[in-house]
Amino acid sequence: MQGMTRRTSLGIGILIGLLVAAGVALWWQQGPSEEKVRRTVITTVQEEAPASFLVTGTLDVSVSVRLDSSEYLTPDWLTYVVSVSQPSALPLLQGTSRIEVQVPGRVSYGFDVRSLSPEMIAVEEDDVIAVDLPELSVHSVETDLDRLRVRTQAEGWMRVFPSEIHDQVRTEALENVQNAFRQQAQRHLKSATQPRVNTARALESMLTPPLQAAGVENPRFRIRVGDRLSLTPNETDAQNFQK
Repeated sequence: MQGMTRRTSLGIGILIGLLVAAGVALWWQQGPSEEKVRRTVITTVQEEAPASFLVTGTLDVSVSVRLDSSEYLTPDWLTYVVSVSQPSALPLLQGTSRIEVQVPGRVSYGFDVRSLSPEMIAVEEDDVIAVDLPELSVHSVETDLDRLRVRTQAEGWMRVFPSEIHDQVRTEALENVQNAFRQQAQRHLKSATQPRVNTARALESMLTPPLQAAGVENPRFRIRVGDRLSLTPNETDAQNFQK
């Protein structure tokens, strides 16, 4: 009777041990919780962007800025008199300055990490990690002034007599270069596919090691940049970039 009790106790102990081992194995196979995945993603992105903006790529851009300015040689009152009495003579009194500035440069782009919230991260079917990123925007502009080209053209009396208008137009054109870079780069970011793909690849490379350390054995991603799907896992678990 005593031997049977021992065998029964031993069997119960083994059964409990097997159940515990199975529970641990099942828990390990399930991987980290969605909350832990979200926290890992946000923490990693924030650490990589101490200035709250994560740069994910660069663009080589060349812009041209053209400005025209005209001025009459005569004072305003005399110009008015001529326009009334001899309108055909006005072109003889008018001078025009045209300036075209061409300069190449490099623009960096990415997204504001403060726009990334936990609700934009989820663990979907088959443990695919879905990340919805905000729209890309321009971060910085670096103009290559060593390759700056300025073309000038003067017409009318400005070809003969010096005028401050010419210098003013040139200065204004140079000041407009930075805005022209940003506007052109922003249009490209909205319409082009490659910057979104570059961003998805950069995020995949950045997040894979910390997610593995958090317990995700083989992280697979579905990344949407703005309103476009830029990266999704395919059937062979490789990465398929959508263009």
